[in-house]
Amino acid sequence: LAPTLIHGAALSCCWLLGCLAAKAFERGAYEGEITQVVVSTLRAGAFSFGLLILATQIDLYSEFGGYVQIGDSAETDLRIYRALVEVIDDVVFEAVVLLGWRVFRSRVT
Repeated sequence: LAPTLIHGAALSCCWLLGCLAAKAFERGAYEGEITQVVVSTLRAGAFSFGLLILATQIDLYSEFGGYVQIGDSAETDLRIYRALVEVIDDVVFEAVVLLGWRVFRSRVT
């Protein structure tokens, strides 16, 4: 349970920083036209995605005590592929859910 909570907290921090960087908390960013809402959400998502990649690289660096790349060993390959799948899953799920929510929210108001 603890790794899941830590993972969720890290994703929340990435999105919070992305929203702050993209000014996605301003009224126009979530109550404006659909185009403006989508662009604002994608801008925040791109920043968040960059932070998530950076955090994943730092995690791999600290786990293996240095720089690793595919082909170093079977152990590092497995961990890198697992991290890649986790990042892709996180980005796709967050994009679908948050874009859907923001579009729905803009329609309601």
